[in-house]
Amino acid sequence: MKITRVIKYNLIRLFRLKSGPHHVASGITIGFIPSWLPTFGLGPVLSVGLARLVKANTVSALVGGVLGTFIWPLLFFLNYKVGSLLLDRNIRVEEVEEVEYIDAVEHTYTGIVNSHSSGFTFLAGAMCNIVISSFLIYFMVYFMFKTHRVRILNKIR
Repeated sequence: MKITRVIKYNLIRLFRLKSGPHHVASGITIGFIPSWLPTFGLGPVLSVGLARLVKANTVSALVGGVLGTFIWPLLFFLNYKVGSLLLDRNIRVEEVEEVEYIDAVEHTYTGIVNSHSSGFTFLAGAMCNIVISSFLIYFMVYFMFKTHRVRILNKIR
């Protein structure tokens, strides 16, 4: 199957959900949260678990988790940048290409143990980014589903 056909099929499934805009928006928002942290590829599974925990839509949470999986280098880069701005520290990561998954995992662990490491910078940036992105994603998806759901579904077909 072509990738465009798979994407189109999943978008149609998402826009045909019987849930209201609040449940869909909260599902995508909850689903995107694990993408900010190194989860060893378990982000979409954690997204569904978190969605069930807070009674959000699990299908939309899975979509949010999968969306975040594709852009994790950018998200980790933003974690380092925002954390360094918050804590007024210099970091070694200057470009997205310099972000390594294994280094982020190690920095996260050392950030929990030691507050003077680059891991603490990573975690501080991640927490700030989670809060900001959650508000932005929720309101954008809620507005889109509330006002443009039928129009988007008709254009996708």
